[in-house]
Amino acid sequence: MLSQYYKPPSSKRINYLKFSYFSIIIVALSSFYLFASTTTSLADAQNATNSTEISTLFETADTLYSQKKYDEAIKYYDKILAINASEIDALNPKGLSLWGLHKYNESLSYFDQILSINSSNVKALNNKGLALLGLQKNEEAIQYFDQVLSINASNVYAINNKAEALAEMGKNEEAFSVIEKTAIDNPNDEYLQSTIAFILANMGKDNEARVYYEKALKINSNLTKVLYEKELDVFNKVMGNTTTLPQQRQQ
Repeated sequence: MLSQYYKPPSSKRINYLKFSYFSIIIVALSSFYLFASTTTSLADAQNATNSTEISTLFETADTLYSQKKYDEAIKYYDKILAINASEIDALNPKGLSLWGLHKYNESLSYFDQILSINSSNVKALNNKGLALLGLQKNEEAIQYFDQVLSINASNVYAINNKAEALAEMGKNEEAFSVIEKTAIDNPNDEYLQSTIAFILANMGKDNEARVYYEKALKINSNLTKVLYEKELDVFNKVMGNTTTLPQQRQQ
């Protein structure tokens, strides 16, 4: 039995309460939507700003890299990586810049970062092989070139670099068999022509080697700037020239 002091609310009161609750919910939802929209807009604006900044930084970094101003280029790639630490297009050239400075161990860490993001990244696999070549770890380097070739059997960079590694190990016959067909199929690639010349010279076939070096020089008159030191020594011997120390070959 209800207490005599209890007075049931009127229908008007109930309707008013329902309206009040409904209004509160609408206001709350509107506030949430406004907050979410504002947050999204701010995030979009920040992303657009970052994208523009990254694009500008890449222009400067890539220009410095192409000019072989590696120390300066690295500073700009670092600025990009400060915005996006997993930016592969910055990790790769930073690694190559360090490689160009003969800092092979440091360069490896950047190629490894890329491979931790994408284990099948062809450029990172090939460039890690090149870094290992710089450390004279030829057998390990070949494993990475082979990984590239398992993905793309006609990858010219990997074929050339694998042949180079084999030749430096004294496995000239095997190196020649790896590169011969690719060099024939790509007669305008100075790297392939000079590498096959290097192999032929190692086999004591200097006259044949000269023919390939001359082909390479016709393609690129600055050939000596892309030869490794060992290759340059052989080039000088075959061609009877002297030249300055080479720049490192890069992809």
